[in-house]
Amino acid sequence: MSYRSLRTVTPPVVEPVTLAEAKAHCRIDTDTDDAYVTALVTAAREWVESYLDEALLHQQLVMRMDGFPAEIELPRPPMATAGTHAAVTVTYVMNSTGSTATLETNQYRVDRDSRPGVLRTVYGGSWPSYLLDYNAVSVTWWAGRASAANVPQGVKNAILWLVGLWYEKRMAADAANLSEIPFGVKALLDAAKWGSY
Repeated sequence: MSYRSLRTVTPPVVEPVTLAEAKAHCRIDTDTDDAYVTALVTAAREWVESYLDEALLHQQLVMRMDGFPAEIELPRPPMATAGTHAAVTVTYVMNSTGSTATLETNQYRVDRDSRPGVLRTVYGGSWPSYLLDYNAVSVTWWAGRASAANVPQGVKNAILWLVGLWYEKRMAADAANLSEIPFGVKALLDAAKWGSY
């Protein structure tokens, strides 16, 4: 699956670990660095999501492609499954007019059980005719878990370790340790990876 761009439209409204949890992990007992620690938690979550190629908590993503492949794989599993977070929107530039249209939801199937999720045409159907151009097709969907309670504990621990490391060492690496991310963090995350499919 090849896409031209993937970006977050709506970021998570909560983080997998709270400010209080991060401060307790770092043994911080003042409020002076609260904004900095909060930023570290967000940065650690984003790093972990990139490493795992997974969305930890509900967030809305948009992916742009130059055309319709046979089936559309949606990066950053798992797909959200309930309520307004289950919405999927497919838009495309029409070949006949050059204007943007939204594909009706009865024209495709959503496989939320696949990792990553997949969009397929209805049985016997086909994708619509589209203008062959950059970013001609766009898919918007929600990915991630409903709450921090659903994020695996090992992933939360990896985030806490990163926050602690970045709080104590405010540079990428030092002469004594040239590794930017400790082995223990990656080992925890490797155990949680969804892997190949």
